[in-house]
Amino acid sequence: MPFRLHLRHFRAVAALCWLCILLLSAVARAQIPAPAHLTQAELWLSPSIEWAPPANLAQADDGVLNAPTPWRTVALPHARPRAVATDAAAARAPPEVAWYRLQVPPDALAATPKGARLYIPRWQTTGTVAIYAGGQLLWQTRGSKGWNSTNRPVWLDLGGVAQPGQPLVVYVRIASQVGVGGVLSSVWAGPSEALEVSWRARALLQADGVVLTRGAYLVIGIFALAVWLVRRRRDELIYPLFFLMSMFQVLSMVHYMVDDEGHTMPDEWFAWMVYVLGAAGSTFCSYYFLCVINRLRLPWLTGAMLLYASAFTLVTLPALGLFELNAGLPLLRLATAPLGLVVVGTAVWGALKRRTLGSWLLAAWLLLSLPMAAHDLNLQRYLGNVESIYLTPYVYVGLFTMFLLIAYTRYVGALATAAEAKGTLEQRLAEREQELAASYARLRAVERKQTLLDERQRMMREMHDGVGSSLMSALRLVEHGEPARVDVAQVLRECIDDLKISIDSMEPLDADLLALLASLRFRLSPRLEGAGLALHWRVQDVPPLPWLDAQHALHVLRVLQEVLTNIIKHSGARTLTVGTAEQVRGLNDGVVVHIADDGAPFTPPDPAALPPGRKGLANVTCPHPPCQ
Repeated sequence: MPFRLHLRHFRAVAALCWLCILLLSAVARAQIPAPAHLTQAELWLSPSIEWAPPANLAQADDGVLNAPTPWRTVALPHARPRAVATDAAAARAPPEVAWYRLQVPPDALAATPKGARLYIPRWQTTGTVAIYAGGQLLWQTRGSKGWNSTNRPVWLDLGGVAQPGQPLVVYVRIASQVGVGGVLSSVWAGPSEALEVSWRARALLQADGVVLTRGAYLVIGIFALAVWLVRRRRDELIYPLFFLMSMFQVLSMVHYMVDDEGHTMPDEWFAWMVYVLGAAGSTFCSYYFLCVINRLRLPWLTGAMLLYASAFTLVTLPALGLFELNAGLPLLRLATAPLGLVVVGTAVWGALKRRTLGSWLLAAWLLLSLPMAAHDLNLQRYLGNVESIYLTPYVYVGLFTMFLLIAYTRYVGALATAAEAKGTLEQRLAEREQELAASYARLRAVERKQTLLDERQRMMREMHDGVGSSLMSALRLVEHGEPARVDVAQVLRECIDDLKISIDSMEPLDADLLALLASLRFRLSPRLEGAGLALHWRVQDVPPLPWLDAQHALHVLRVLQEVLTNIIKHSGARTLTVGTAEQVRGLNDGVVVHIADDGAPFTPPDPAALPPGRKGLANVTCPHPPCQ
């Protein structure tokens, strides 16, 4: 029985592989010692007035290693209170220094392939932070005192200071600005294999996730601006608004990008860019964005929002020196609260007016942002659960998602409209093609009838003017008793030749003069032989004559027939030569037919001396310009 692979076979293999991975991971984890979760520490408020941490504990200016140092036990996480705002003098005063001492049990420092790590989920202060282990400085903040890497969890390798099976004492030094206080979360110590997942998840939620989302939205904002610049439609302000909102959002979240190396801007300007320009700009753009998507016209409220945001931005400008920004960051958050409340109210009003699923979801999301904002304000003041993360950076995810939904809806709608328009156009085109085909058929039928009618009239005219005229002349002579003056047989031969020539002119020639001359030779050869004339045919290839239709062909044949008839009747010649040549005369290029004989010379008569009714050589001219 042949073996056949089915989808269920692949699913079974994938499930088996996943089960093996889980079993191997469980076995590996079972062999790794559990990390130590340090929820208790010893605290000492130092009299030191130095911002910079010592190079090692032995060089500390406050004798942190001395025996009589009054340590007291505190629970982790631990927070020292923070004021909503402090004055400028406090920012320039010496720091408040606090030391934390932690005991890492020896079981957590067992040897593993990746080694032991120290993991601090969260800390925060305006100042400097340093961590020591084994008396050595392992890590410290750099750059700005106010804008350091507070949003990034600490992840330190203890391989150089920890001895397997031996306890380890860790010291944390926090030098804070007066009145700002500080917070230290609980601490984890142990194998990297056991703590890495928690550390990466915390780093993603506290810093990297915010940076990635803002970067992604800025890219989408630039794309939206490019679309708007190409279209230039005033009724699509949502695209430049989204770009401005994404740009201001990046500015308001720049402090999440600060790492251990700090930043290069002055602290005052950095705080103004983040908490004033970025926050006020993104909030106002969000308000206007909601007005556009919900089709709200609120000119007075828009003016008030713009005035408040502009005044707030100008008053806090560091160049004016009216406000110490780094001394009152929680106060700055409170100052932007009215703008945020208006945004929430606008979303709710738009939902009540539009009553669509999208507007209701957006209003519910922004209403949820109120407790999120209260949570973040408490977190900045070290109240509540200080180990939680800031939530307001994720509030604008709703607005960005709504824009993406709107863009997606418009794109899908545009595709549907284009498809419908294409179908309609194809249907109309098919209908028009049918109409054109019917019209063309009618025109062809009319043209065929008109062509047949014109050809019939031409043939009747030629029969009347040619054969009919010759027969009428012979009949008139016979009726008047003058048969001796006319050779009736010759007249009948000429009539038959005229009839044949008229028939030959109706053959399709495709602008070929040689074919026309060949038919004339075939018709007149018996007559020339009967007259005793030897014909020499010297015809050469000539270019096609586009004007050589049936009517012009008949005129050419008439002219040549008249010339040949005159030679037979009047020249007494014994030989006759017919040839062709191409004539090149600038704009009058054409083809020449030569007819020569060895008979008596011919002197053209004076046209004035001709009898009445006789035209002489005028009979062998073509009345149509192309064949002259």
